[in-house]
Amino acid sequence: MEIVKIVVAGMGIVKRMNILLILLVLTALPVHAGWVVTTQEDMSYYGKGFLRQVPSSADEGPESIMDFSRGTATMLNHGSRTYTTFRFDEFCQLIKKMYTGITPEMLAMIKQMNAAKPKPDVSIKRIGKGETIAGFATTRYQVTNNGHPDRVLWLAEDPRLKKYNNSFFDQAMDGIREMSRCDDIGMSGESVDTSPAYLKLMKTGWLMKEELVNKAEEGATSQLVINLVEKDLPASTFSVPQGYRKVPLSQFDMGN
Repeated sequence: MEIVKIVVAGMGIVKRMNILLILLVLTALPVHAGWVVTTQEDMSYYGKGFLRQVPSSADEGPESIMDFSRGTATMLNHGSRTYTTFRFDEFCQLIKKMYTGITPEMLAMIKQMNAAKPKPDVSIKRIGKGETIAGFATTRYQVTNNGHPDRVLWLAEDPRLKKYNNSFFDQAMDGIREMSRCDDIGMSGESVDTSPAYLKLMKTGWLMKEELVNKAEEGATSQLVINLVEKDLPASTFSVPQGYRKVPLSQFDMGN
């Protein structure tokens, strides 16, 4: 079912972007320091107000760079040596592009299905001690949405990783909502990830593992931090390689 693959891919990109944005905004780093995080799906480089995500395979989407102070995202296609840069509130254009070729009737049905989803009503309960992940002790939390189990989280609350609010926080929350919203296909931007209860929990530690247990959610996945190290990152880490040609978002090829 090619249509199902397109829908799942679109929801997967939104989900990964939301997780990465949340982690980025909670990272108050010295000017020349950064973090390199390896998960099952990608490798991410976190700097002060910047994030670079390198997927483990082309199927996971293009490489991306986020400049949080400007509220922009840049995607790279290494095969064609091209890139595109867009504002967070323009992310809907990318999502709609994935639906190119779908019949109007099918698109209307997808919009109706998205619009029919109930608004999130999120509560969180501490389960207890979790396993050690990437060398850090974790605490497990159960997230419930509208009375049903939604996901289980493992947070590292080690003082070395404790994340504090910073000047980018409000912008980040706006960015997450903007990148989750696409009215043309019925995506409201309201989700577990953007709920006050979930974001409050995210401020208490580093998200090391997440398992979605709500099988009704498209693209339900687990994310596990395999390695987490502090490292000095040069400015070039968050720059477009020399010689790459800029193209409009509408013309950017998602393949690598």
